[in-house]
Amino acid sequence: MSEFEDAVEEVYNALEGKVDKESIFRELKEFMDMRVPLNEAKRSVIRKYGGTVKNLGSEYRSLASLVPGEGRLNLRVKILSINPKEYTTSDGEVRKMFYGNMGDESGVLPFTAWQLNIAIRKGDCVEIKNAYTREWQGQTKVMLGQNTRIELLPPDSVKVKSTLRQAKVAELHPGMGLVEVEAKILSAEPRTVSVDGVEKTVYSGTLADETGEIPFSAWDTEVRAGDVLKISRAYVSTFRGMPQLVFDSRSEITKLNREIEITEVPVSIDTLEGKGGFNALLEGVVIDVKDGSGLIYRCPECRRVVDGMNCPIHGRVKPVPDLRIKAIVDDGTGAVMCVFNREQTEKILGMTVDEAMKKVQENMGISTVITEMIEDKLIARPIRVRGNVISEEKYGLRMFVKDFSIPDVKDIAKNAQKMLDEMEW
Repeated sequence: MSEFEDAVEEVYNALEGKVDKESIFRELKEFMDMRVPLNEAKRSVIRKYGGTVKNLGSEYRSLASLVPGEGRLNLRVKILSINPKEYTTSDGEVRKMFYGNMGDESGVLPFTAWQLNIAIRKGDCVEIKNAYTREWQGQTKVMLGQNTRIELLPPDSVKVKSTLRQAKVAELHPGMGLVEVEAKILSAEPRTVSVDGVEKTVYSGTLADETGEIPFSAWDTEVRAGDVLKISRAYVSTFRGMPQLVFDSRSEITKLNREIEITEVPVSIDTLEGKGGFNALLEGVVIDVKDGSGLIYRCPECRRVVDGMNCPIHGRVKPVPDLRIKAIVDDGTGAVMCVFNREQTEKILGMTVDEAMKKVQENMGISTVITEMIEDKLIARPIRVRGNVISEEKYGLRMFVKDFSIPDVKDIAKNAQKMLDEMEW
């Protein structure tokens, strides 16, 4: 029986047989044609014929059937990954939320939990009541709020779809299910962690193929720098806002007798949308310098940018000066905000923090003089940047620059002419 036929049967039973199944079929189809989610369509039909929605019973939805904008969802899933994250509210209160991936027999979806009524961990099978969904970067995301209730189910009571997808490193993103990757281990460091009183060894580092790099965690699985491996039945989680490959003793690891050439090829910005990137190399043009660039002042305790003498966390403080650039780099496929630290900003400006403060004093305390200098140095200039890229729902793509270079205009013209000469143009 199809999901739609199941829905007709559920509505028929909820209305206690007072409406024939053919009429229910037509009503549900009309709602579906208007793109109303099936769960809401069932409730609407029941209300139309004077039934009670609670008679619908507590149905459990498959993850694959979910679409953005649904509410009052009941799920039975397995927690594949879960990570805590602190955030600060508008009134300065620090709170904790959680994010990760969940799966069932139909597939895998990302989730965000603003509140949890019980503690859950990776590997737990849970029953979730009153969840809702929203769209995030073109994908359905499950949301757990203050009215969501979670109960633990017996271990391994929920099976997760095990379709294996072969992928290149640049294609990896959270929520894509089990993957198979062939890559070279660039670095690997072991550490011992305690999980429920049991010590486990975790190897952490980076791996890469010809398309890019990604951090990894290998649980109870020894790997060595330089190994070229085929890793099957791994999955992708989120680590500090970036994708991370995770594998363990349940994964299949095969050592390959071949080499993988790691090249320095810039990635296009559009490939980072919705997932971020590790140690990504980008080439583009600076199209804007955002507010908050130039000479700024920070709290000496938490390093937050402050306006005046007051920090929202530590109260009245003696701010310390700093330099920063927040520049928008566009490569024709998309844009990313690149954040340059003090040392990098000093290099671009050709002056130190102390010299920048002196410059501001010479201009009657107007700090925008430094911002204008940055704009003169960067806007409309080609740039090559490398760093970790975080994809955030609210702010889009953001790179914390590790290193950069600004090609000289004369060199660009010289190289262009050389290319034309070689092509005999």
